[in-house]
Amino acid sequence: MSTGERPKLLFIAPLLPAAGGNGLAMRLGQFLAAYAKDFDIDLAVVPLAGGSAADDVFARRHASRLRQFTLAGPDSWFSLLARLQEPAARLAAFLAYGRPSITARLTVSVRRDVAAWCAGRDYRLVHIGRLYLLELAPQVSGPERPVSWVIDADEDDALACRQFAAIAARAGRYDEAAWLMAESAHFAALTARLLPQAAQVFAASRADANSLARHGAVSVIPNVASKPRRQHVLRQQRLLFVATLGYAPNAQAVAWFIKYCWPRLHKILPGWRFDVVGGGADATLQRLMRKPGIIWHGWQPDLTAFYARAGVVIVPVASGGGSRIKLLEAAAFGCPIVATHAGAAGSALLPKRDFLQADDPTRFIRAVRLCSQRPQRLGEAARQAAAQHHSADLWQTRIRMIASKHAL
Repeated sequence: MSTGERPKLLFIAPLLPAAGGNGLAMRLGQFLAAYAKDFDIDLAVVPLAGGSAADDVFARRHASRLRQFTLAGPDSWFSLLARLQEPAARLAAFLAYGRPSITARLTVSVRRDVAAWCAGRDYRLVHIGRLYLLELAPQVSGPERPVSWVIDADEDDALACRQFAAIAARAGRYDEAAWLMAESAHFAALTARLLPQAAQVFAASRADANSLARHGAVSVIPNVASKPRRQHVLRQQRLLFVATLGYAPNAQAVAWFIKYCWPRLHKILPGWRFDVVGGGADATLQRLMRKPGIIWHGWQPDLTAFYARAGVVIVPVASGGGSRIKLLEAAAFGCPIVATHAGAAGSALLPKRDFLQADDPTRFIRAVRLCSQRPQRLGEAARQAAAQHHSADLWQTRIRMIASKHAL
């Protein structure tokens, strides 16, 4: 892209932005594509969120300059506390550590590398793509580098950790629950210390925006669903779940469905198959997905064929913030959807009109059966809702307006 006289923007991301695949990568891609219309972008990928299976074609099309930083092991303090065998001692050390564990690889060396790569670039605006990258803000903006910066929190990580802790406690995993409450406290401290310095905060849902509003101005930028290219649709007797299975809420969701819903559904609808698409499943989940009628496809670069043949798409997520991009993606493809309350949170889709909602096994099974009987009506309603309320063009215009307001 041209590097003429356009202002420069630094975009710091926890993984490579993309047009499809990983949900977080797609949200990052939404912002990157919006900014690219008005700025020349330096894209710094600091992969705290892990690697992305997507290639870098999308990122290079929208960025003038790209650097994917290499992260080594965690800092020495976290390395030492992780070796402690006794849970209480490890938790005490983690509480004293004072930082979310995901930031442990954001070492002094990494911060210096990022600052050096950005030196002398005269940015008009800095975009930071998740709360756990907040510690990089002072490295790229400060007294010697006066520049406004904005942060896409996506969700309130402190709140999400508290939700995960409650789930772990209900399951009797008390050590895990205590650790997650410590993570929540560390996220809350990090957010309170640095978020008020941001010129603008974005969140994916109204609930997360309200939770973060005490720290400053928050604008809701929902996740979007790109209009799919034309495809031949032939709804088959197939359930579909699409998600990154290395993310705990997604793994818990598919495990819950397989344990409590699939055995009964498989008897009620014996000709149906259950397609699970997504990488990152651990050994326990892989064993669970070997049950009859379930086909695990792993990560797939193109989901068009899966959505085109899905008789029902399920989103049985029980926790987590933000909104489910895969729910919106299924809606954009006109798929009939069954989702939990949490699975549809943050979207403009309405239960009964655009999808069927259920939060316990009996109701979920009943909803899948009903959804399979009237796929066309529900699928078309979902498609229209996604086009009206989750259009990429609509929300990218909003992002550009806010960016122009804060660019120095």
